[in-house]
Amino acid sequence: MSAPVTRGISIAYLLVALVAALAGLSIYQWSSAPQPATSSQGPQDLLGAPRPAFSLPDLDGWPVSINRWDGKVILLNFWATWCPPCREEMPDFAQTQKEYRARGFQVIGVALDRPRPVAEFIKEVGAGYPQLIGRENAMAVADRYGNAYGGLPHSVLIDRDGIIRFIKAGRLSRRELIDELLQLL
Repeated sequence: MSAPVTRGISIAYLLVALVAALAGLSIYQWSSAPQPATSSQGPQDLLGAPRPAFSLPDLDGWPVSINRWDGKVILLNFWATWCPPCREEMPDFAQTQKEYRARGFQVIGVALDRPRPVAEFIKEVGAGYPQLIGRENAMAVADRYGNAYGGLPHSVLIDRDGIIRFIKAGRLSRRELIDELLQLL
């Protein structure tokens, strides 16, 4: 009587081992197969390239095109209200905007968030520069500006001719911004 039970257990173990081996082989083949390239360009590929055109709504819901700021040096900053480093760098951007506006510098915030939290946050901190808003649309724009992984903050410095000159993933310090900005003014 114990022989059929032992034989049944042995077959069950064999089946489990076979399924595990097939699963492992499938995972290995999937992970080692060449992956298709993403549609996004990496940040380094965008340096020296013309900025992608886009239009997103402002705080009042009106569509605004990036072309509105043609001829200016632009800091395009992708951020969200729930992102602590994004919130920390905003006062530096506002101060830099104030100091260099007369020389043709323009900061543009692109909030990857819902309009209400953005409007409340901007009212609280008084960013002092234009804010564009979008969720999926803004994420698609961020992707076109080299942020394929969706990390925030993400900043892009564009020269007067609309050429991308600097890209920073993560918090951009005031010193780093000014160092890059002065090369373009």
